[in-house]
Amino acid sequence: MRKDNNDHKTLFTIPTETHSTALANIKPLPEQRRITGHKQTDAYLWVLEVIRLNEPAHLDAAEAALEKIIISPKEAEERYARYLLANGGDPFQIAFGTIGMDNPAQAIKNARENIKKAASVRATFGSYEAALEDVEAERVIKSSLKFIDDLRWGWTLSERKAGSINGGRINEIDDQRREFVDGYRDVLPEPHTLSDVVRELIYWDWLYWARNTAGNELEHEYGYSDRHESVHDRERYLEKLLATIKPVTRAEAIDVCRWFLESEKGQYMENNGAAVIINLVGECEE
Repeated sequence: MRKDNNDHKTLFTIPTETHSTALANIKPLPEQRRITGHKQTDAYLWVLEVIRLNEPAHLDAAEAALEKIIISPKEAEERYARYLLANGGDPFQIAFGTIGMDNPAQAIKNARENIKKAASVRATFGSYEAALEDVEAERVIKSSLKFIDDLRWGWTLSERKAGSINGGRINEIDDQRREFVDGYRDVLPEPHTLSDVVRELIYWDWLYWARNTAGNELEHEYGYSDRHESVHDRERYLEKLLATIKPVTRAEAIDVCRWFLESEKGQYMENNGAAVIINLVGECEE
């Protein structure tokens, strides 16, 4: 019976949490500011700002402070929206600026979840900075002679001179690059089973969200902007394997099918991932 590739499993298993989750520093409280001029509204805005720090040392106190504020969340939202409008805010800015103001309970829930995610990142990597460093799989990819780090790879001289390419050319070059690198099979261990494929796709997703959490905690403007194109290219290769590697057992087929549907990856694939589903409902080796 075909078995998982152990080398692949070693490289793409999410590491255990072995580091301390203790925080070296406590985030300082934001300055209390006069924004709208309405004391209750400004107090409510400040408490929301404290909650959104995702700082465990302040969260319980912020939650208690909410109970002392007389103004309702809805009224505070409306007052702040009027303030933004009066100061030149457009409808988009007003909608964005008041997101979540009417639901402080959700803000607290989100903060607790973000605190938990941040603790997991520290426990796994030791620090937020370490989470942004290349993992072994990325170092292996960069060792490939096919590795591409040129964002203008495949551009013509005229396109390089113009400094831009149109949408159709973007897709064309993406296809050419992915054909050239071939999933970095020259350096990465090949998945032997669908379980291997799923494990690796889960690993890359986990790594992205761990880095996004780290970036947010380090106050990077956009968290973790995006993974390198080489990882995207590897993922597209793996998605093709989902449609070509036969399930070893019916149990594996069912597990992979459940994961595939829950992941919603099919919505980004040709025919909503029909080829993957057809592969999973077909014959198994056993």
